[in-house]
Amino acid sequence: MARKKRRGRRYRKRGLWSKRSDYVTVDGETVSMDSSWEVACAQRMDQLGIRWIRNPSIKLKYTTRGRRARNYIPDFYLPDHDVYIEVKGYWTDAARHKMKDVQARHPVRILILESLDEIEEVGVKLKKR
Repeated sequence: MARKKRRGRRYRKRGLWSKRSDYVTVDGETVSMDSSWEVACAQRMDQLGIRWIRNPSIKLKYTTRGRRARNYIPDFYLPDHDVYIEVKGYWTDAARHKMKDVQARHPVRILILESLDEIEEVGVKLKKR
């Protein structure tokens, strides 16, 4: 079976568990989301009145297990709480390594949400911090 050739940096592996979609915020702004999990999290934060930012220019450097330098782009930043949110519906060993390395390199708080139940409880989790 022939392998697909990578086309430089333009090649992007398609995840079976994610679906890109647009979300309209309570302010009427259209924001591009990478997955239905992120949309659910944004909806919940809007319901709770939690101000959030999705900014692809926020990049935190990390190193892969293969020692390649990469940038991690957080799913959300909550400016009123000074915390980043990462929505993870599916974990891989590489993703676990990435999150550990990001947290070891940067003095930031990252709240990792792994299920819809945790997304529902996001307001409670933030009050505990």
